[in-house]
Amino acid sequence: MTCFLKKVRYDPLSLGQLRQSGQDVALSMQQSKKGLVKLVSTHCYNTGTTLYYIPVLPLYRLLQDKKQKHSAELLLSVFAYLYHIVGIPYYRDDSTELAYQYECIEDWIMQDLEEESPESANIILSQVNAAAYYGDVMERKIYNFYNLNCFEKRVAKFKASTAFEQDCLSLAKRAWQLFQQFPNGKVFRNMQNQEFEDDYDEIIRAEQYISFIAETDGRLYDTVAEMVNSVFNECREMEIPTLTQVFDGQHEITGERLDFEYSLFPFLEDLCTLLDEMP
Repeated sequence: MTCFLKKVRYDPLSLGQLRQSGQDVALSMQQSKKGLVKLVSTHCYNTGTTLYYIPVLPLYRLLQDKKQKHSAELLLSVFAYLYHIVGIPYYRDDSTELAYQYECIEDWIMQDLEEESPESANIILSQVNAAAYYGDVMERKIYNFYNLNCFEKRVAKFKASTAFEQDCLSLAKRAWQLFQQFPNGKVFRNMQNQEFEDDYDEIIRAEQYISFIAETDGRLYDTVAEMVNSVFNECREMEIPTLTQVFDGQHEITGERLDFEYSLFPFLEDLCTLLDEMP
C-alpha cells in the first residue's frame, strides 16, 4: 500500500519560524485529487468581537484647545497615516459601511420625528448634524498630505510634560515605527484569503468593523452600534487577517507572517482608548 505521507515536502526552517513567532498558526494535512498529501499552514489574527471604530470628533475638540495644539497635531499625523497608508475607511465616504448606517439613522429620525419628544429629537438631530459637519471638517484635515509629510518632524520635536501628552507621544511613535517597518502596510491586505461556506450577506466583512467614526459615545453611537450588532447577529462567519501557505514542493514558500496585523490592531485599540478617555 502506498504511503502518501512520504509525498509531503516542507521547509523545516519556515515552519520553525512560524512556531517561534508567537502567532496563531494551525497546521493541517490536505489530500489532492491525485492522492498527494500536502501540509498546509493557516496563519490568523483573531480580531475577536472588537469594533475598531476610531472617533474623530474628540480630536476635533482637542484641536480647538490652544494648550493642546501640539498634542492634537501629533494625533492628526497619526490619523493621516491611518487614512492614507493603512487605508482605514472614513465614515463620510459614501461607499463605506458606516456612511450607510448613518444615512439609515438620519432617514429613520426624520420619519419618526413627530413621535419623539422635542428634547429627545433635538439631542439626536444635533448629534447627527455634528457627525456630518465636523466629520467633513476633519476629513479635509486628515486628507491634507501635509499632516502625513510632517509626521516624523512632529514626533521628533514633541516634548511631553503631562501624562496625556506622554500617551500621545507614545502612540505617535508606535504609528511612526509601523510606518517605517511596513511602509505599504494595509489593514485589509490579508482579509480576502479565507474560504467561506456561507453567502456573502452572512459574512461579517472587515470594513464593517474597522473604520473612522464620529463618536463612540452618546445616543447616536448607541443607535449605530445597535444596528451594526443586529447585522452581525445574522452572520455566522467573519473576515479576519489570514495567510495560508502550502508546503508541497510546488508552491513558493514566502515566509510571510502577520507581523503588521499583530502590531496594528493592538495599536488601534490603544488609540481608541486614548480618544475615548480624552480629558
